[in-house]
Amino acid sequence: MVSYEAAILSWCSDTWRQEPVSIEEWVVDEGFAQVFIRLKNSVLIVDFILDNNDDLICQNHLHIPQERWNPGSIQVFRTNEGKVRFRHRNSEIILAAHFRAPEWGQSLLEEWLMSQRGEIMRPKDKNQRIAAIKRNKESIKRNLNSASLDSAIIEIQIVSHRLESAETGLNPHKLIADESE
Repeated sequence: MVSYEAAILSWCSDTWRQEPVSIEEWVVDEGFAQVFIRLKNSVLIVDFILDNNDDLICQNHLHIPQERWNPGSIQVFRTNEGKVRFRHRNSEIILAAHFRAPEWGQSLLEEWLMSQRGEIMRPKDKNQRIAAIKRNKESIKRNLNSASLDSAIIEIQIVSHRLESAETGLNPHKLIADESE
């Protein structure tokens, strides 16, 4: 198996202006490479071919920014031609179906994006952590207030009164019979 890691690092640096955090191979052969690349705030699926000068050229790629991703939004299908289609929103890329299961690639990308989301949401310093705790506390207070049964009891009393009024309006003879007893 041929390793194109140096060429992929160079391509990421030139194209995305950053070094990849991680690179996982989907398929690497003598004429092409299909890889998953984890960047700082996104992931890539890239289909490279090797040109006559032994340079890697990006034939196609699928870029998934962390801020546009939701858990489960990466879809993977096997095509009738025996290839694997990765899809995110309106973008897709088709890769060769070699030795790995399509679900492996999907779970790898989801795992990378989930860890990026965790890193972004994690407060960095003491003041940010305290502010996050205070926001969480206020949210819990609001939820407890809305879950209070006091308002439900009042609503039940109002509905009961309305039912009695409606019953009296629909059957006035019953009221007269009840008063005579």
